[in-house]
Amino acid sequence: MALRSLSRKCCSPWTLRRHVYPVSGVVIDGCLVRREREGSSYNTANYSSFANFSTVSFDDYVNVVNSKSQPPLSRKDDIAALGLNNVIADASQTQLAHRQNQYEQEILRWMKASPKIAAYKVEEKLANMWVEQQELLSRFEQQHRVDESLQPPVLLTVDTVNLVIQAWCNSNTGEVGAMRAERLLRWMEDLHSTPAKSTIGLEPTSTYSYNTIFPMPDYQSYATVIDAWSRAAIYESGHAKSNIDSEMETPKRDISEATKNGFECARRAEDVLMHMQKMHERRLENQQHSDPYSSDIQPDTHVFHLVLKAWSNIRGATKATAMRATRILDFMQELHHFQSLNSPTSWQGISVFKVHPNVHTYKLLIQAWASTATPEGADHAEEILRHLLSISKAGNVGVESNPDEECFHIVMKAHAESVRKRRRGTTIGHTSSGDRARQVTALLDWMELLASRRAFKIQPTLETYRIAMSAWAWSHDVDAPREAERILFRIIRASEISCVDVAVDHLLQTGSQNKVSSTPKPWLDGPETRDFNTVINCCAFARGVSSDPSSDMDDDEALELHQKAQKEIFLIAEDVFQALLESKHAQPDSDTFLGMLRACVSLLPNNEDRDARVIELFRLAYKTHPPEQSSSSKSTYSVLDRLQSPIGGGCVNANILRQLRLALPSTEEYIRVREEYEQYRRNSMKP
Repeated sequence: MALRSLSRKCCSPWTLRRHVYPVSGVVIDGCLVRREREGSSYNTANYSSFANFSTVSFDDYVNVVNSKSQPPLSRKDDIAALGLNNVIADASQTQLAHRQNQYEQEILRWMKASPKIAAYKVEEKLANMWVEQQELLSRFEQQHRVDESLQPPVLLTVDTVNLVIQAWCNSNTGEVGAMRAERLLRWMEDLHSTPAKSTIGLEPTSTYSYNTIFPMPDYQSYATVIDAWSRAAIYESGHAKSNIDSEMETPKRDISEATKNGFECARRAEDVLMHMQKMHERRLENQQHSDPYSSDIQPDTHVFHLVLKAWSNIRGATKATAMRATRILDFMQELHHFQSLNSPTSWQGISVFKVHPNVHTYKLLIQAWASTATPEGADHAEEILRHLLSISKAGNVGVESNPDEECFHIVMKAHAESVRKRRRGTTIGHTSSGDRARQVTALLDWMELLASRRAFKIQPTLETYRIAMSAWAWSHDVDAPREAERILFRIIRASEISCVDVAVDHLLQTGSQNKVSSTPKPWLDGPETRDFNTVINCCAFARGVSSDPSSDMDDDEALELHQKAQKEIFLIAEDVFQALLESKHAQPDSDTFLGMLRACVSLLPNNEDRDARVIELFRLAYKTHPPEQSSSSKSTYSVLDRLQSPIGGGCVNANILRQLRLALPSTEEYIRVREEYEQYRRNSMKP
């Protein structure tokens, strides 16, 4: 009866909670005896998908232990039902530790074999362990009356429960897994919410508290639940539920249901964080002044980062998600400020020393603003980046706050994405596409300036230059071809400088020691083929960008000026094409010649000179051996058989042949060039 009373006190909050699986069995004084259930009151439609994973859930066991519906059997039959004769008779700490290790190893094997299914199986194992733990305590009360020096047996520990919580976190089931993980955390808190005492001595005043042996949530418990909700936010925001409402046509600015689900999961992660901080403060208040300080569940920087990760990675993020992430950073800065006061009681008697906002913290906040679908998102992200640089100049001791390449890339991509959306007709505010592209170039200049200083370990990478070139290519600005060409040649110069620097450093390190070693790789490789193609395509699609309809010039002067501007753009494309032919690290492919043919058609007047250039480019295309792998990651033509370059045809494919037909208006000229190409291909195929 004492055990039954203990179960009601410790587990009664879970008695009325929902069942997940049907329970087959009856309870006799805290033990489980298997039998077939005559009826079922649950909805099979809601649980049919879980039938293959397990047959009993943790909730079912908790409810079964608290049930009083069956008459008690003898103690001997109870022990035989669970097979605990040897364990309960002499449950030594060594044996219990061995069984704990066996349970945990079994849980880890399940988690490694199949993470999604393991969550259901390990929760069933936890339920078995909880029933077994209560049976051990029931026997302990009888033995304690004989020998009061005995210690209560502990089979279920917080480490085991944390493994089950981790299994739900790794299950990749979104909101379902996060809810099950948090439910186990609340269950452990409920065990310690009220004093659980059982009379075990002969004296009425002699009591024993089981709060010291029941699993109490620790730092890992709260951190894993927060991580589960953080993953659920990313999962739910990327998995839209198909229903009738989502298939109907809705305005583009409406927030999707998946984004709302992700927002709710991120909010739950933030709530658990605030609850963790509250529980930490409550434990401090309950401590005696003479006791040493304990920070076992104090939130640290890692836990805050998990919440920031949830807010910054929601797909379809809005301004509200970025504001919530900003609020988390403000809270971190407040805790960090009181931490630096060098007083025994920093803030309301709470010693805070685990929260240190670092570069990763600001990176997550930058990502939160950069991913918002708002005009000011990229601007706010850049402001945070500049604020991070000012913090690094202030010289914070013990905190890494220097921005890295990824911080710059996030902001640059945000501006470039704004340019791309404006090209597609999406409103991005009052800033023009050209101004956005100039902002990206300014960030590139800033990175190169920081790279020249020894205090910053930062170097522009090939991706950095590519983001800037893409922004100009998407802008369709008057200066887009010229600026894209400048960035391309900046890559070439930077790669040459990096090769020289690496060679000099290598000679200085090994020259005096007469050692032979391989030369280290330069920090920046030369441009690839797709980088040259980006500039060529930027020129090919730049037709009409230099026309000014508001000018007072007559039609002939305007036409002459327009042709002159287009001629200059074509010369830029030719210079880039010639640089590609002379490059040691790249070679032209099918997309290169296709871009040059398009540039001829769109930028040159339709005359015999243009036809001669087109034929010359086409001959060079089928005489150039194609590279082994196309460097253009966006091109999908190479994977289609009908667009593959034929054997012996060099870089010529179906797209080039189609563009050649558009470039040569004369059918006779096109047939003559095609016959010449087919003859060359047949000759090259001969042994």
